[in-house]
Amino acid sequence: MRSYRFTPYLSFIGFGLVVILTLSVNVSFKLGMEKDLDEGSLMLLSGASASLLMFTLIWGVFGVIEFVLVWKEKQKMKSKLERGKMNKEDFLDQIKKVKTSLGINISYIVILLFQLGYVIINWDEVDV
Repeated sequence: MRSYRFTPYLSFIGFGLVVILTLSVNVSFKLGMEKDLDEGSLMLLSGASASLLMFTLIWGVFGVIEFVLVWKEKQKMKSKLERGKMNKEDFLDQIKKVKTSLGINISYIVILLFQLGYVIINWDEVDV
């Protein structure tokens, strides 16, 4: 079994979008508001923040699809073990990778849910 099947690439990209881009632009906007930046800069930061918030929420669809695929792979592995097509040692080795991928993917989906809550609560601030 190839190990790349268990690597949650879409969740890693999503973490990059959420943590690095979206939060840095959002923090820059908040700091710009406190330091009274000019209105043009604030409008650009506000637009970028709103766009990134929506883009990362849409990217969450890929996270859910990835979760379903990893979950199905886990179920296939269990059925192979039960039918005797996979030995116990291989199963235990691969199930660790699957559980790690599921943990990463679930944490990404939880962050997206918090972000969705932030967007809903602060809808007046989000300029789309």
